[in-house]
Amino acid sequence: MLQLHAVGQHEHVIAAIQAALIHGQAQPWMYETLALSMQIAGRPKDEVERVLLSRVDFTAADVDSMLYSAAYLTRFGGETLALRLYRQASRLAPTRHEPYVMSLKLALKQKDYDTVGWAAAGVVTSAWTANHKQLHREAEDAALEAEQKLRQAGKTEQADKVKTAMAAARVRDLVVRLTWAGVGDLDVVVEEPPGTICSFDNPQSRGGGVLMHDGYGPAQDNCYEEYVCPRGVPGNYRLRIKHVWGNIVGRRAQLEVIRYWGTEHETVRKYPIVFDRREKVIRLALKQGRRTELAPARRRDNGAKLSQRVPRRRSLLQMAGRLNPDSRQAGRRFGASRQQFNGVGNVGFRPVISVISEGVTNNAMAVVSGDRRYVRITTVPAFTALTDVFTFSFVNNGGNPTGNPGVGGNGGNGGNGN
Repeated sequence: MLQLHAVGQHEHVIAAIQAALIHGQAQPWMYETLALSMQIAGRPKDEVERVLLSRVDFTAADVDSMLYSAAYLTRFGGETLALRLYRQASRLAPTRHEPYVMSLKLALKQKDYDTVGWAAAGVVTSAWTANHKQLHREAEDAALEAEQKLRQAGKTEQADKVKTAMAAARVRDLVVRLTWAGVGDLDVVVEEPPGTICSFDNPQSRGGGVLMHDGYGPAQDNCYEEYVCPRGVPGNYRLRIKHVWGNIVGRRAQLEVIRYWGTEHETVRKYPIVFDRREKVIRLALKQGRRTELAPARRRDNGAKLSQRVPRRRSLLQMAGRLNPDSRQAGRRFGASRQQFNGVGNVGFRPVISVISEGVTNNAMAVVSGDRRYVRITTVPAFTALTDVFTFSFVNNGGNPTGNPGVGGNGGNGGNGN
């Protein structure tokens, strides 16, 4: 294939790949290569789009495959079909923000202002990544532009729909904000009705909650914790407010709770929190939460968060020790406890447990073509065996990391069959 492509024999590449597909030797990369060769050869646009759609696994409702294919359709000029795939992906996984973000860019490019309104509302509702403020700002600007363009074109009804959708997207079922003053740190852990937990270690829960900000002193503008639940599960919420370290002015903080923010039923309550113990527990009720099912599980990297949080706490404790004797004593206790943990004054190692498969496994995947005429089945057998296991230690007598992981080799993998 590479040699034929290098000499410009794109028709031969097309013929070879089509022959492989007809005889049941399909591979995922063939569809992308076939579409690229067809585009270079000047084949009709609908044929190229049909090839790209054929790689989507409709039977398994694979959202990732749909997003990937939509991105390829955009590259080949199939923006209209890509928008259709993004809409279908959003119906299958309404809590994922990727279909809305990608659709917004395409819709603005095509000046499809009805789709702009739908995508902008989806971004404001579901996008809570690290750069969510920028995404929300872009969505707000795009929705405003779409509304103005629709009104200028005399499409008042469509403009009103965009405005209504954006107003609904801005609604928040529950907002919790904790503020304080001093050289110290407070943490908020929210236990939601389904049993899910939103905290620093899990900033976005399956119950819909998002920890928007994790603050600490001494800067006053950083001394706050903010929890937002755009669509919450109805029931009782349990807030655990922890005094982590340092001095809190007056041993007091203020908790602000906003229910149904952005609606006519919005209520605002403020509660003084007095820290007469290390942890305070506050119970809140949310009777009209709009969430009916949990969000999909998200992959977390707790190890990375821990490595960021421990140095921050240590440096702040050292800084607080220069400002206040009590905080200095807390810093000494913090360092002593760490030395007792591993004997060398370093952060202790956390074991990572992994499951290793042994024996024979066989994975199979069925893919239905875009025209629903063919079904491609790919099987991947694997043969794995542990040859030896070695014992080792991460830390030697001098306190430095050493040792090598002790799993021996494994067997090979089988080929693909149809």
